[in-house]
Amino acid sequence: MIGMQMLCEKLAKFSIPAVRIAVSDTLYGNYRLSQKAIASELGVAQPAVYKYLSGKYSKRVSMVTEFIKSKGIQEPIAKAIMSGSNPIKVREMIEKLASSRMVSAYCNSIIKS
Repeated sequence: MIGMQMLCEKLAKFSIPAVRIAVSDTLYGNYRLSQKAIASELGVAQPAVYKYLSGKYSKRVSMVTEFIKSKGIQEPIAKAIMSGSNPIKVREMIEKLASSRMVSAYCNSIIKS
């Protein structure tokens, strides 16, 4: 059980920021939202969005972010935000994607490497 908790914590350490980064990149690049607007929609501080967009994060988070973006699986979240979805629903979508089988398997593969 302890080992599993540690693995889950490691997965969350990479996957949740990676999803937020991918969504931020999409909202900023494709929809031209400001950092302040993105922060508000994601429920994070504007400096966090600045960090997401500047690429100043770990190699593993970067790898997971690129995986997510290569599959385009962050798009439904960006579209939900642009259509005015409830912020609670957006956070749930982020958590669901971050814990999805596809993202978890990828995170697990890079943790082991």
